[in-house]
Amino acid sequence: MILLLFVSLCLLAGPAVGDTPANCTFEDVEGSWIFYESERSQGSNIDCTSQVPAVGKFRVDLKYPNVAVDQFGNVGTWTMVYNQGFEVTVSGRSYFAYSDYTEEAPDKVVSYCNQTKIGGGWAHDVTVRNWACFTGKQV
Repeated sequence: MILLLFVSLCLLAGPAVGDTPANCTFEDVEGSWIFYESERSQGSNIDCTSQVPAVGKFRVDLKYPNVAVDQFGNVGTWTMVYNQGFEVTVSGRSYFAYSDYTEEAPDKVVSYCNQTKIGGGWAHDVTVRNWACFTGKQV
């Protein structure tokens, strides 16, 4: 009886969507980037899926093995998040973004590892306040 109830609940829940189809490696993402960030005054419920205007930009170099250095010489860290995105923490802020991709056919995905997905980048300070949207492009 309990098994039947469990299976019924699983069927009602429906499929879960998780992974993005992007497939980027460390070597693809390593290098110099320009980050474009919106106003830093939002809460954690910020919606970055709409076009949010950038009010600032800065350069950050992502180096081996996990060193991030911004244009002012501040040193932080960075890491890949599986093969789908990356996180950078530097100068008191944390940035996470998904790598860009397009689905050209049901079985064909093209990854653009030199840029972040529009609407798929969030930033906040290290106290997890002052949220913003951001995008990045490798230079």
